[in-house]
Amino acid sequence: MRRMFFRRLRTISLRGFMLSPSVKLKIKKISLRKKSVKVAEELIATEVPVNIYVNDQHVVTLFSLPAQLKELGVGWLLSQAIVKSIEEIISVQVKENNVRMNCSRKLETRIKAVKTIKIVDPSCGSTGEDFLFLSDRMTRPFVDSDYMVEAEEILRFVRVLNEKSALFKLTGGTHSAAIFYREKLVASAEDVGRHNAVDKVIGAAAEKKVDFSRCVIVSSGRQPANMVLKAVRVGIPIVASIAGPILSGVDVAVKTGVTLICFVRGQRMNVYSYPERVKVPKFPAKQTE
Repeated sequence: MRRMFFRRLRTISLRGFMLSPSVKLKIKKISLRKKSVKVAEELIATEVPVNIYVNDQHVVTLFSLPAQLKELGVGWLLSQAIVKSIEEIISVQVKENNVRMNCSRKLETRIKAVKTIKIVDPSCGSTGEDFLFLSDRMTRPFVDSDYMVEAEEILRFVRVLNEKSALFKLTGGTHSAAIFYREKLVASAEDVGRHNAVDKVIGAAAEKKVDFSRCVIVSSGRQPANMVLKAVRVGIPIVASIAGPILSGVDVAVKTGVTLICFVRGQRMNVYSYPERVKVPKFPAKQTE
């Protein structure tokens, strides 16, 4: 009987597992509870390999939710500092899972630099140089912006982010990101990867020609160096996240002028760098006995 049950489990788990152009797919599962075993259906987020081409050269393959692929390609070029502005991108074509971008100048040197700079990141297990040396090799080493925002607005931004996370509510398997320009939502995205979600909103905001120096980027993922660097490279001064920071992320934020805010939940948040950009209400002084 036990052997029959697990044979059935393997069969049902694999049924319907395929590449799909949809962002979600319904599959069957075995639901195990303390006093019950039953067959049920569940929605899961999908991912596809997305090939990024620049001037007919294959640069990278990203595993992404099959949505907002144009924004993903544009945002990835910007957040990796392969292009300095969206004006350098002449055209973008998306066909199936391929994003082909033509740029106004030869970018072989920048592409080669991106391929040689890697960060040891727990999410992917890649190896490479230590993050402490990254700030010396970046295109935009410091974010010099006098933009400030109310602490209450940061809390509101996260509430909006949660409201926009429709696919996460259905599947529990996605990250989300949003960009607010002068406290107004200009871009939001979900993806199976936190890096992709951030790239998508950067690409979407760039297409709208927003001034990144007056923006806040909010996301659901933890903040290591390579997440903070995405904001640095386009000049976003304030990064906020529902999740926590990683030491590398705090280090890069301090070195590059970014205000890093994490654990934004309910009515609280922690600010790890450049707190002067966060306007807080004046609290009455505590009286001591």
